[in-house]
Amino acid sequence: MILVAGGQLDPNIGALLRRMLQRRTLFRDLLVGPDLIPRLTIDLQKNTLSLNGELFTPSACFIRHDVFLTEGSIYQTPIVALNWFYAIRGWTLSQSNIRSFNSHSTIGDNNKIQNLKLARQAGLPVPDTIVTNELNQVGACDETSLIQKPVTGGEYTTTLHDLIEATPSKNATFPRFVQKKLRRPELRIYRVGCEQFAFSLVSDNLDYRQDQHVQIRAIEVPQSIGERLTCLCELIGLDFAAADFMEDPLSGELQFLEINSQPMFVAFDRVLGGRLCDAIIDHLSENRQVDRGIQEVSNEK
Repeated sequence: MILVAGGQLDPNIGALLRRMLQRRTLFRDLLVGPDLIPRLTIDLQKNTLSLNGELFTPSACFIRHDVFLTEGSIYQTPIVALNWFYAIRGWTLSQSNIRSFNSHSTIGDNNKIQNLKLARQAGLPVPDTIVTNELNQVGACDETSLIQKPVTGGEYTTTLHDLIEATPSKNATFPRFVQKKLRRPELRIYRVGCEQFAFSLVSDNLDYRQDQHVQIRAIEVPQSIGERLTCLCELIGLDFAAADFMEDPLSGELQFLEINSQPMFVAFDRVLGGRLCDAIIDHLSENRQVDRGIQEVSNEK
């Protein structure tokens, strides 16, 4: 049985649970929300997990850190969601018999700066990058041709010019990535286990997340990018992730932007008619490993 843990209001969790119901997959959910607080006890001495007063040992777990915080509820601060995530994630990682995604990740915080270095090591083209809060140190250039974004995320990408206009002191309150503005369409590739799914994103906005009408289209994974992305995922230890790429306007070369170990996927799953959720379920399912074993024996014969 698969444990699905996350936010009651998270549409990605909702899509996965609906797919499990459609497929009649055995699961149990652990959802936390404005009107839903489950009862959880992890006994480290007895090595047991109790959910709503019942001992429970899942065969696999899918968990998402809930970022859909709601004002006026128990979710008034991010610490609530973070502690639920760490509790369930920690229990899952401590149990070698429970299958989960990214359980062998060598980078606990999935640091974007380190990932850019590792991407180069994996052979992926990476745009020239500066990390700074000293906006006057970027150099003499057209500020509208450069973009900026926080090193941890949490804000939309804007032009450097817009940030400088909004920062009278010319020193931002925290460090940010500064990179050359690249060209759309944006490419997003999901890795789910041993499978990859690629999408083209067309938007008039600098950051497509601000566009309610972004056009998402499923495409073939570029072979050279797909192989190198697999190498990067292996370096980091990610078997569930989404990586973003955009084109250099001069060379036309696809350049790596970032990789997310807990990506949103509901809109992309919708484009594929549920195939992303299917891949998640299959990877966590006991039947997938059994079927693979049978197939391997059959091939040997």
